[in-house]
Amino acid sequence: MGKTRWIYFANLAYELGKWAFAIVIVGTLVHYFLFTIFVISGPSMEPEFHDGQIVLVSRIGLFTGKYSRGDPMVLKFPGDPDHKKYIKRLIGLPGEEITIKDNTVYINGKKIYETYVRPVDEQYAPYYYERPEWEEEAAALHRQNRVLIKPDMTVKLGQDDYFLMGDNRENSNDSRRWYPASKSDLVGPVRFILGQITTRQDCTGFCLPSFTLKGWGPVVNPYYGG
Repeated sequence: MGKTRWIYFANLAYELGKWAFAIVIVGTLVHYFLFTIFVISGPSMEPEFHDGQIVLVSRIGLFTGKYSRGDPMVLKFPGDPDHKKYIKRLIGLPGEEITIKDNTVYINGKKIYETYVRPVDEQYAPYYYERPEWEEEAAALHRQNRVLIKPDMTVKLGQDDYFLMGDNRENSNDSRRWYPASKSDLVGPVRFILGQITTRQDCTGFCLPSFTLKGWGPVVNPYYGG
C-alpha cells in the first residue's frame, strides 16, 4: 500500500510539473510575442491614463511593423541603458514632417485635431528663453520637476522614426525633448485598461496598495475608433 501511494504521488507530481512547465512556456511566449502588462507611472498621459493604472500592451506590431497614429504606446526611453519604459501617444509616423506651432501639431503641413490633449493650465504654463545655438539640440529645460519644452519646432522623421508626445503636454518628457524614437524602442500600443493600483495618501507606515477596476475597458484610438 505504501509503495502504491508513493507511486501515485510521484506520478501526480510529475503531471503537475509538466503542466507548470507548459504554463511557464506559454506565459513567456505570450509575454514576448502577443501581450505584456505595464503599470503607468506619472501624470504625463492625463486625462485618459492615470498613475497606477495597469494596462495590457499588444506586441503584435513587432511582427507586422504597423502602428497607427493616435495609439497610446509603451516605449523604452531612447538611449536609456536601463531601458526604462514610458507611455506616450504616437503622433508622427516614418517619413512625415512634424511641426509644432502655438501648441498646435501639423503633420506634413496639415493640422491634426487632438481631442485627447489635456488643456494647458495657463497659471502654470512653462516659460521659455532664447538658448545658445549649441544647446538647441536638447530642446528642453528642467525646472521644479517640470519638463520645459521650446514652443515651436519642426522635425523631419526618417524611415525608422516615430514622434510621440504625452497628452498632458505641459508635464511630459517626450519626443519634443529627445526627438524621435526608433522602431526598436517601441514595445507596443495599449489595448486594454485592467484596473488601477492606489495607495492611501494619509499612510505613514507600511500600507498595502489596493486594486480597483477603475477605468476598466478597451482603449479606443481617437482617430480610427479602435
